[in-house]
Amino acid sequence: MGVRSYKDAPGIRVLRALLRAERALLGCHAWIEEQLPLPEFDMIATLGNTQGLRMHELAQRMITSPANVTRVARALEARGLVERGRSADSGREVICRLTAKGERLFAELYPKAARYTIAVVDGILSRDEQATLEKLLERLADGSVERLPRA
Repeated sequence: MGVRSYKDAPGIRVLRALLRAERALLGCHAWIEEQLPLPEFDMIATLGNTQGLRMHELAQRMITSPANVTRVARALEARGLVERGRSADSGREVICRLTAKGERLFAELYPKAARYTIAVVDGILSRDEQATLEKLLERLADGSVERLPRA
């Protein structure tokens, strides 16, 4: 395959469309950044309605990179929105949970963000299209890509 033909390869077109869609959807949520950076919102949203999560569970559930999770937790901890402590089950495990202040911010922002996201996506894709897209994206994200050889 020649250099020029790579840009027309289906895999490249999929990646470009995925990244453009991500940029568009994140752009729709720019209003959240007036309150706090999106990785911090993601942590608050992930911890909301839980009793707290182990840091490795949090890293698996969040959109940000696992390497970024500790930095985000420290920033939120400094603002009094989360607290971290050792697990009662294992002194090696760290549990992260929302503080009362973090719970209030979650209760304020998350429902608004969820309603807005649902409205945006429902306005573009049918429910069947959303279900199909979710399944396809989950196949890409399931970790099999991580097992492929690196360039």
